[in-house]
Amino acid sequence: MSLVKEFLAAGPGCAIANGLLNCFEITKVKLQLHDTAKPVYRTPTTRGIMLQIAREEGIVRGLLSPGLSASLTRSMLYGAYRVGLYSTIRARLSEGHGDPTLMHRLLSGMFTGGLGSILSCPLDVVRTRMQADSGMIRNDRYITGLRRGEAVRYRGMLSAFMTIFRQEGLKNGLYRGASVTVARASLLNGAQLASYDTLKRQLKWEEGPLLHSVCALLSGVVAQTVIMPIDTIKSQMMLGNRWLDVAAIIHKNGPFYLYRGWVPACAGQSLIMLLQMPLIEEFRRLLGVEAI
Repeated sequence: MSLVKEFLAAGPGCAIANGLLNCFEITKVKLQLHDTAKPVYRTPTTRGIMLQIAREEGIVRGLLSPGLSASLTRSMLYGAYRVGLYSTIRARLSEGHGDPTLMHRLLSGMFTGGLGSILSCPLDVVRTRMQADSGMIRNDRYITGLRRGEAVRYRGMLSAFMTIFRQEGLKNGLYRGASVTVARASLLNGAQLASYDTLKRQLKWEEGPLLHSVCALLSGVVAQTVIMPIDTIKSQMMLGNRWLDVAAIIHKNGPFYLYRGWVPACAGQSLIMLLQMPLIEEFRRLLGVEAI
């Protein structure tokens, strides 16, 4: 019953936070995939892309709603496993060793993040495709966005699922780039939860919103910095690029290409954690579950 409560606390907490900050995820994806040889955005920076999208498509239509259904569904499933299982796995790994060490926390986070990612990978592909494709439509063609001038591929989350599965299959479609996605999730979750958990113990403040907020914000910066190169590669692979294609893109643009979009990604990750972890901790308290 305790594990069920942990799942119930984690899933909604993750979904609420990710939904409120969906605009940063959209901007990050568009910035990562923006082709300088065929520029769509006049100023390919976080601020420039967000302002242009808001002008051309509107704030709700362009920055808040693209991929939202897939993002919320994924967050409920992925969050339930990545955070909901963490305390249980941490306790199992540290059993007989006293208090959990940094390694116990890191391994626990990596395991639960990887497991959640394996289960939610198709939703991740759908979300990325929908966010990358988003733009204003006229006569079944995009007139703004990265696919300007091209035909509309997906009408919604279920349409994207069915189209990708029918045209590309499971392995090469819905689980395209799964190895990168799972590696990213493992590193992200390990870095985020281990740093969050460790900071809480090191600061030794009273358990409450202030402690949760400070640790969550810092853990978001740590986690995003660790996984940013994988994040960029993952976005490219989910659009259909192969390893050789991604290697060619990196060779052309240089190694710092892997950190393109770091500012919105870091802002988004930190803000997500700033909302997510205090919400999860509060839901745990209301459900009678011990704090992480």
